[in-house]
Amino acid sequence: MQQSALSLRVLVLCFILPAVLGIFVDEAYQIDYHHALLGVPQSRTTFFHRPSAASKASLLYTLSDRHVLGAVNPKDGAIVWRQRLGEGESNYTSAEGFVRAGDGESTLVSGLGGAVRAWDAADGRLVWDLGGIGIVKGLEVLEIEGIEKDILVSCQEDGGLGVVRRLSAKTGMVKWEFRDESGDIPYGVSASTGQVYYISLHSALLKGYKIKVTSLDVASGKQIGQNTLSAESEVSSQEQILYLGANTVAPIVVWTDKAFKALKVNVLGSKHVTSLPIAIHDSEMVEAVFVHGPRSLNAQPHFLIHYQTSKSHWAEIYHVDISAGSVTKSYDLPRLGGKGAFSASSLDANVYFTRNTEFEVILVSSASHGVLERWSVRPKSHGGLVDPQAVSHAASEVVARGGSTFAVRSALALSSGDWELVRNGDPVWLRTESLAGVVAAAWADVPEDASLAQELAQESHDNILGAYIHRVRRHARDLQYLPAWIQQLPERIVGSFVGDKPSLRDQILRKDGFGFRKLAIIATENGFLAASDANDKGRFIWQVKAVELPRGQKWHVIEIEILDHTALLRAANGEFLRFDILTGNILAHQPGGLIGSLKTSLSVVVESGAELLIPVNTDGSLGEISSDKLGNATTIVTQRTDGAITGWKLAKDAKPVAVWDFAPMPGETVSTVATRPIHDPVASIGKVLGDRNVLYKYLNPNLVFIAAISAATSTASIYILDAISGQSIYTILHNNIDTSKPIPATFSENWFAYSFYSDPALSIPTDSSATDPSINLLPKGYQLTISELYESPSPNDRGPLASSSNFSTLHPTSPELPSPPHVLSQSFLIPGPISHLSSTSTRQGITPRSLLCLLPSLNALLSIPRAVLDPRRPVARDPTPAEQEEGLFRYSPVLDFEPRWLVTHKREVMGLKNIISTPTSLESTSLLFAFGELDMFGSRLAPIGAFDLLGNGFNKVQLVATVVALAVGVAALAPLVRKKQIDGLWRA
Repeated sequence: MQQSALSLRVLVLCFILPAVLGIFVDEAYQIDYHHALLGVPQSRTTFFHRPSAASKASLLYTLSDRHVLGAVNPKDGAIVWRQRLGEGESNYTSAEGFVRAGDGESTLVSGLGGAVRAWDAADGRLVWDLGGIGIVKGLEVLEIEGIEKDILVSCQEDGGLGVVRRLSAKTGMVKWEFRDESGDIPYGVSASTGQVYYISLHSALLKGYKIKVTSLDVASGKQIGQNTLSAESEVSSQEQILYLGANTVAPIVVWTDKAFKALKVNVLGSKHVTSLPIAIHDSEMVEAVFVHGPRSLNAQPHFLIHYQTSKSHWAEIYHVDISAGSVTKSYDLPRLGGKGAFSASSLDANVYFTRNTEFEVILVSSASHGVLERWSVRPKSHGGLVDPQAVSHAASEVVARGGSTFAVRSALALSSGDWELVRNGDPVWLRTESLAGVVAAAWADVPEDASLAQELAQESHDNILGAYIHRVRRHARDLQYLPAWIQQLPERIVGSFVGDKPSLRDQILRKDGFGFRKLAIIATENGFLAASDANDKGRFIWQVKAVELPRGQKWHVIEIEILDHTALLRAANGEFLRFDILTGNILAHQPGGLIGSLKTSLSVVVESGAELLIPVNTDGSLGEISSDKLGNATTIVTQRTDGAITGWKLAKDAKPVAVWDFAPMPGETVSTVATRPIHDPVASIGKVLGDRNVLYKYLNPNLVFIAAISAATSTASIYILDAISGQSIYTILHNNIDTSKPIPATFSENWFAYSFYSDPALSIPTDSSATDPSINLLPKGYQLTISELYESPSPNDRGPLASSSNFSTLHPTSPELPSPPHVLSQSFLIPGPISHLSSTSTRQGITPRSLLCLLPSLNALLSIPRAVLDPRRPVARDPTPAEQEEGLFRYSPVLDFEPRWLVTHKREVMGLKNIISTPTSLESTSLLFAFGELDMFGSRLAPIGAFDLLGNGFNKVQLVATVVALAVGVAALAPLVRKKQIDGLWRA
């Protein structure tokens, strides 16, 4: 009988859990949002291409600065597909990427680092992959009439050896290879009708290089000729080579001389070099030179040279004389103010150049100087998407409409880093790629109306009669808004039944009753600040360029702190910036590096309520502060350059004093540090057991989690420190740890969680497995460990604190109170790595928290219920009836990631590195925001369901109809009942 009752309870629990943990269909993609980004597109790897020969429409392809290869729909800017290249390679971040597509081909070929891959142009699926070929230096599609289209790739193998390979476009199989034994530095590869050209840099006797062109036979790859083009020491670096053409009847190579006074042009296959002087207009020095030309065998051998100064730009068009191997100037494009961009397109044999500036789009033919089409670009004030700004580079597609009219759409990379598509001068869409690479974020509440706050403050400080009179007057003034409220009432009533539709009033930032409207303030490594509305699918309400950074430098932001209507951003080298959270206006800015030893600063609230900035030096010490403003003792924990951690005590009229130091064991280095969140409410000081007893939690807001690793012994030590006293209250050692992988961790309430990779082969001799069979029984893989701290292992026992009248944070464990907290732990084998851990946060802390995990292998965000990770789950036995009442079930060492735990649903979120959460006005719901190198994702999460909010499936129409029907029924039956009662009285 008991067994039947137990089976019934388990069956009921199985039906309840999916309902609680499930993702409702009507909430998926409604309460969450995803900003899928690519990064800033690169000029040489951005182009329009038809994904198949039968396709009538083109897609826009790019390989961004973050090595993300993607296809974008030119109609709306939506990402069709994307792939991140080279993540598994150590040198991919600094390697140059290549993307090529053959005319009419359904595959794209990419080269990055040490791999060449072919992708389906329509859906981005991998066709073939070739690795282990050295660093890719050049990539081209071999397009020669009568010869099968294949892939040409030039690589630099170990030792600097240059290799050119011809690969099958269908399988990636190597058909032939040419190995350059001369020791030259490989630069690139090109092809023309009948020949393949391998370009390399030959070291000169003095400093610099000579450009060497080696001609190869298309069929066999054998060398058939070689030319040295540049003079001795004329080329000092690879950056001087501006352009290398390919797949034209006369491919060219263009470079500058060492003094940047002239351009040198050579038609590959010939020895003749044409020198073109770099013109100077009005004493303006040319800052950059760009070369644009077609990549089609049918196109005429014409190219454009674009000159850019700080104030203006212009261009020159040249024609190639194939027979003489020389180039001649055809005409000039006039000089215009500001920065501009040019792009080349071809239709059959005709070559067109599109000129994009801040205010207009101009189309010209390479054959004559006449303007074919000209369109003005609409600015933001006239219906455009952005204000006028410089165009960094562009890719264009030209379509002939018949006769002498054309249509042009251009994908413009703006100076801000955003990506805009303009069709015949009309902006179509804008992608905010400048916001890729978020390094810090913080949640901000929408501030209350300042005038209302002042009115309420005045009433609270007045007497009863005065406050009442003031409130009546305030309500009388509010009557002026009554007509507008009545006018909006029908819309609100209808919206409550059929769903709200975005309107103009929704664009105004107001706090909502549920607390869902909050701002996610972000800072990017490119120097941008932005704010997104969590209640409007992450819509960015403002975006500003906060700091100007030198080329190649990143903004190292440490933290963003919200202070009422403003935010304080702290960056490296003592830089701080204060700005308005509603507008993004910069209120104050202190550049970094003013004080050489300053690393950052921390804000501490003093007795007066004001904030005091505490300077922290690069060595972990504290700088000079105005100690007379400090009140009670404050402790600050810093990390020194040697990895040790120091606790500093601040007090009034006293200098900072180092009260404790913590250093890991010899050979160990600190890998991870985690503390409890600032908002971490505790609803109950104990856990009620199934038998109504209580396990009291060890609650200390000053605990710090520290993970220290030792590469020599493949171990990881976990320390729990009291930040006030510096005492270690818990320590555990893990063996067989792969220290090259991170150890993410999080701390909340009385529990902490961390993850690591364990491999028994890391700390044992290579021949031990043959003699010790127990080695094969040790777990290998990623593990997730959860631990809870309690005051005592016994229920209803407060431990040594039970008989104490007070507790000292300076001596959490002392001879008088020797017992450390009781720790319960369980570990689980998980199917993949976790890059970051966090937890949900609710207003009162009543709702059980969920563990938030970033899964880089799945490009997903996971929410694991805490009930699944309860370390009190019974081991090697079934739970007792009392344990079943608590929701405990049998422990299993393997934890599978359930699909219903995926917060991101089917979305593929790339490059996430961090998660922040914040409570709402509803106790059941938490807001979360995930960010990182690429994407941003936000959502509302209710760990045990939205028990204090009606769901979208609630039938309001049926409820109202029921109430109306009851009212009508009562009204209809009331006279009958009254008549019946009167008749009964007469009969009596």
